[in-house]
Amino acid sequence: MRVDSSERLLQIKSVFSAGSSMPTVSKAQLVEFETPWLSSWDQMYRELCLKRVPILTALRFYAERGIPASEADPLGNLTESEEAELRPIASALTIAAAASEVMPTGVLVATLRKVSKSPSLFSSGQLPAAVEWEIACNYQRSAEKPGTNWRDVWGDQPSVEGEVEVPTGPNIAKAALSAIQSIQSSRKRGRPPNAANQILAGRLGNIFRSSGQRIARHRLPEMRQGKLIFIEGGPFHDFLSLVLSPLQRHLRDRQLAPVTVDTIVRLVTEDSPPAG
Repeated sequence: MRVDSSERLLQIKSVFSAGSSMPTVSKAQLVEFETPWLSSWDQMYRELCLKRVPILTALRFYAERGIPASEADPLGNLTESEEAELRPIASALTIAAAASEVMPTGVLVATLRKVSKSPSLFSSGQLPAAVEWEIACNYQRSAEKPGTNWRDVWGDQPSVEGEVEVPTGPNIAKAALSAIQSIQSSRKRGRPPNAANQILAGRLGNIFRSSGQRIARHRLPEMRQGKLIFIEGGPFHDFLSLVLSPLQRHLRDRQLAPVTVDTIVRLVTEDSPPAG
């Protein structure tokens, strides 16, 4: 059985730097070119810890426990409960970072096709994380919903409940073919949307809602250069402003497409009219 760390699910990133001219036929990439993203997760988690008091206050963490936020020690050791609240946020930021620098679709499909023909390649443990991610999302033991037993692909993760089985060659091959079909059927013309914003909208939106707060767009008045304007604001907007800075710095350093608070708020509240 392949044994990975409990954060292995974060490693969906593979960096394949294409040259100035794209080949007519993409070649398979059978090994990861760069150290996976655990170091990025650690860095983002550390930065979140430095701002844990305002972040957890925004999530009503202290209020629910009857602890005045003023009594929380921003420089002291984190409690297990505080760590449990911050980890999913760090995971959301890391997965969004990975999605900002993904393997080209042609290379991904070529690699999956290679694995479908030689599923023993999976056992090497060296496939790019993006390839393993697609296989995991499409993996089936029998007739259950694809991806139900993704843990079989990503290894034994003690922090996640559920039985893990050794994936079989035929099932790996079947998952690879299913992933190819899914990718090709979803291809669209034009520039694709920023996947990182979509990921953050889903994950951070769910984290904020779990605090019992409703998400709605708020238009707040503000005077700028003697003129009254309306800007986005509100509790969810403020929460995003607190937690996104580690990711925004990471994307800026790598010269990748940015993520913005306003875009994420819009994606989460597309069907909700502005409030206030």
